[in-house]
Amino acid sequence: MKDKFTVLSIFSYALFILLINNLTVSYEGVESAGRNMPFNGDENELNGKAYVLASDDYMEKALALTDAYSNLDKELFSSLVTEEMKPFADQMDDQESYSWKPWAMVPLRMVDDNGAFVVSWSYDTSVQNNGSKAATHYIDILRFDDKDQGKLSGIWSTWRPDVANSEYGMREGGKFLGLDPENEYSGRPFVFSNRGEVETMEKFLEAANNLDVEGFSEYVVYPFSYNGTQLTKEDFAQEFSSRESQSWKPWAMIPIKIKDTDPTSGLIVHSRAQIVRKDGSVSEFEASETYFFDLDGKITGVNQFTRAVPQPQTEE
Repeated sequence: MKDKFTVLSIFSYALFILLINNLTVSYEGVESAGRNMPFNGDENELNGKAYVLASDDYMEKALALTDAYSNLDKELFSSLVTEEMKPFADQMDDQESYSWKPWAMVPLRMVDDNGAFVVSWSYDTSVQNNGSKAATHYIDILRFDDKDQGKLSGIWSTWRPDVANSEYGMREGGKFLGLDPENEYSGRPFVFSNRGEVETMEKFLEAANNLDVEGFSEYVVYPFSYNGTQLTKEDFAQEFSSRESQSWKPWAMIPIKIKDTDPTSGLIVHSRAQIVRKDGSVSEFEASETYFFDLDGKITGVNQFTRAVPQPQTEE
């Protein structure tokens, strides 16, 4: 399916350019156009097939789907899709309202294909049950297979948020200022990082909770910067040896980086910890931390702020 999607993405963009420029095109003598090409070099029987316009019946199927989704009618929507696509309807449970408004559709199929694709351009607005609002421009490619009674069997989407009318879902946000406002990155937004920071942190904390210096050291670079103080492996070994047990449990982790910089990244971690020392003392606290990851994905340091665990208020 991905090889079909790649070609159709290019073809749909060309159709979009034609629509917005209101060009006059002569179709005289044109029976088919385009060509299906291998995705990542994968060869199959569909490679080299040309595309033709498909029946408007497929477009009507697509319009029925958009109406059902806009009405948050799970039962109707589920009746129009294959079994594999039914979980898509579960997203309606989070919506207070949804408007899926296509403004152009083109049904296409490959020569000798038993089914069709519908390329759809739309503007979607939504209000979630929690009150969050979003507005998004979509290009969707919907697949209908005749062997599945013409039901929707796949959907691929590319999207661009309408920033002025959306409260979430942005590709970037916030602003890096820096202690020195003249630094080269000042004013740039943040983006999510995706280099395995969360998974590394989970392993890092598991080793720390086991007071396992060797395991802990697999994920860090020494000297390790702790609030600006440079610590060695021996420093951690000495500290761990004074502890009877440790329970450090994160409740939020957010991997970020400054946009258009090298892959080094940060991980914001909010957690609650309990440390029991061999002398019998116990400390419980909440921590707000930013961990720093180098180009190799190792942790080079942390800036940490803590406070004692708030005690419940008692009525006098």
